[in-house]
Amino acid sequence: MYQGSNKSALLSQKLISDALLKLLEDKPFSEISVSDLCREAQVSRQTFYSLFGTKENVIIYELGQNCCFLPEKSSASCRSAVFHGFCVGYSRYIIDKQHIISLLVRNDMIHFLYDVQYRSLMECRHFISDVSDENRIFIVDFIASGMNSIAKNFILTGQKADVKFLEKLMFSLSAAFTSRIAIDIYVFTAKSPAIIYAGYFQIFIIMS
Repeated sequence: MYQGSNKSALLSQKLISDALLKLLEDKPFSEISVSDLCREAQVSRQTFYSLFGTKENVIIYELGQNCCFLPEKSSASCRSAVFHGFCVGYSRYIIDKQHIISLLVRNDMIHFLYDVQYRSLMECRHFISDVSDENRIFIVDFIASGMNSIAKNFILTGQKADVKFLEKLMFSLSAAFTSRIAIDIYVFTAKSPAIIYAGYFQIFIIMS
């Protein structure tokens, strides 16, 4: 996928991305051909393949450009009241981006949102910066997976929730998870990723 700075190429990428979103309003992703996409965007097939290569890469591009949640830079340690702010921020994100999230769910492509979200959080070095790189991989994966599931089920349950409901849901799920881990902790070793998660989220909850 093209990642350069040529203005003409960047404009073509946007045109193709916008075209795909428009076509998804009326047709399933699986039924949209590259020719359909090029026709709608008014670009050549050669341009499409040189910039994206596949339709899936267009989705990844759109999500990376316009549909990726990142915590505030002040969330360096993600402790204390910051976790509450994280829940509020992500809840607002789901409400704001519910249309494109619904397109992903409808076309069984919600996993792309996880992929983009995980990569973005990993590249966001101020997010969960106070643990080792090895532990950070597991923690970020857990958070991105949970975020993705909440967004997906928000759509599947009819998009009836509001920011306050989603915020409380995220917080209560984290509390329930850590409580369950505490009960079953004897099963794991001290280096288990599950315990790493539990310890980190217990810090969130206790100090928030």
